[in-house]
Amino acid sequence: SLDDAIYFFATRYPTSTSVASLKSEMIRKGFDTMQVHEVFTISSIAFGRVLFGDLGIRFPKVVIRARDDGTIEPEVSLMSIPAYTRALALIDRIQTALSRHAFRLLCMYNAEAKAIVKAVKAVGQGRDLDLTEICLYPVVVPDLHVKQETVQRALDVVERLRRLHWPTGSSCRRTWSFKAASQQHVS
Repeated sequence: SLDDAIYFFATRYPTSTSVASLKSEMIRKGFDTMQVHEVFTISSIAFGRVLFGDLGIRFPKVVIRARDDGTIEPEVSLMSIPAYTRALALIDRIQTALSRHAFRLLCMYNAEAKAIVKAVKAVGQGRDLDLTEICLYPVVVPDLHVKQETVQRALDVVERLRRLHWPTGSSCRRTWSFKAASQQHVS
């Protein structure tokens, strides 16, 4: 089931030797390949938001999907995606199963979390960073077998959003997008 796949990923990711080996292990254990991909790319967003959610960062309510058939879905509500909502539902169980350190490692495996860390490092350690000033653009989530051209078109959507809202149209002082992080999910 999806819940089993999410729980398996969440409890094994912090100690796995690599993402590729964990994906392979999950598929060997009988988890559906597409479901594994959704867990790695979508459920991980939920984990990161739990870690950073109370800090005032403005997270988008949507993701941009780059589909195998070449289409781009620019505004897919995360709450409409079972891999996201089920990950949120399992948070308490997952947190109980993991050490604090392991849970943090799990929560850092996603583009948004990496962008937040990048923002903190860009401002400089030891300085005060008002995280309520940060707005995140939607992350690009490619399907498993998507072509690179489709991913690039999806990233162009993020770039258009950035140009539209920065600097004059945004109420955020700092905005972050996920070009590099989004590309790491492409098979």
